[in-house]
Amino acid sequence: MVLSSYNKLNLFIKRHFFSLLPFLTFRKAINVFLSFIETNFRKERCISRPFIYRIDPCSACNLRCSSCESWQTDTKEKRIMSLEDFKSIIDKIKKYALRVSLYDMGEPLLNKDIYEMISYATKNNISTLISTNFNLFKKEDISKLFDSGLTVLEPCLDGFSQEKYSQYRQGGNVEIVKQGLIDIMEYKIKNKKKYPIVDVQVVAFDHIKDELKQIDSFLKRIKVDRVTYRQENLGYDVKDEVAKKKIFKRTCFWLYLGCMIRPDGSLYPCCGRDFDRFSYGNILNQELRDIWNNKYYKLSRNFFSKKKKSLSEEDLKKIPCITCDVFVRK
Repeated sequence: MVLSSYNKLNLFIKRHFFSLLPFLTFRKAINVFLSFIETNFRKERCISRPFIYRIDPCSACNLRCSSCESWQTDTKEKRIMSLEDFKSIIDKIKKYALRVSLYDMGEPLLNKDIYEMISYATKNNISTLISTNFNLFKKEDISKLFDSGLTVLEPCLDGFSQEKYSQYRQGGNVEIVKQGLIDIMEYKIKNKKKYPIVDVQVVAFDHIKDELKQIDSFLKRIKVDRVTYRQENLGYDVKDEVAKKKIFKRTCFWLYLGCMIRPDGSLYPCCGRDFDRFSYGNILNQELRDIWNNKYYKLSRNFFSKKKKSLSEEDLKKIPCITCDVFVRK
């Protein structure tokens, strides 16, 4: 069993390369090439545009996972994105976007328009992915899911028995998840569908390690396309804050390749897990080009630059990079 990491670019490319390839146009290929060049040289101002987007259709959730902030935090943020706003965002990014991942803080299946959102992105030649606890999936929606053109489906199965599964996924039902996976794979195989690629996500919590063989056996039996075992970086197992930090001594690639958009259109350089954070702009009332090279993006990129300029204390307070526990300067 090889554990995957969220913030290693080479692992992301390895997992997603073939699912992104069909959506690569000449213009997008040039943009991707420029993005990697500008990442390597740590440019402050970029000619390229982000090509990997995480757009959160719903920051609310139906479960009560113990280390998740989504259900524990009171916020004034808009929780559910409208279909109209989603289409507006897609229209602004479709020239460059290779992948739109429709998830972040909450459960994407809570958004009643989720399949229409996926379909609209697909029609605009953009690969799509959703990560879901899969407790809300209904068999009667199976044709909607397949007809939407979803590229990658990432259901979470963090346990085989209800006892172990519910230790973290509080309020969830593991039998609903397992039956949903059976239904999806039966439909996919019977109808000879290429997409979605079903990539089941298993967080390797300490308390489910004795069930990993059962999980693996079950997923092989129903013939899912892929199983990704993830490192436990949710803070459930390790209580020592210092021990659980993973520091990558290299430039943050999110500042060059991707960005994150919340239900109200607020745009962020990365997928930080807190609400009411400082926004770099709002794509619903601004153009992407104006946000991508604004003061705060340039400050963030400059923070990792080999020729780092002096930054004022006030400026540093605005950007999340100074307190990031994932990437640090070399």
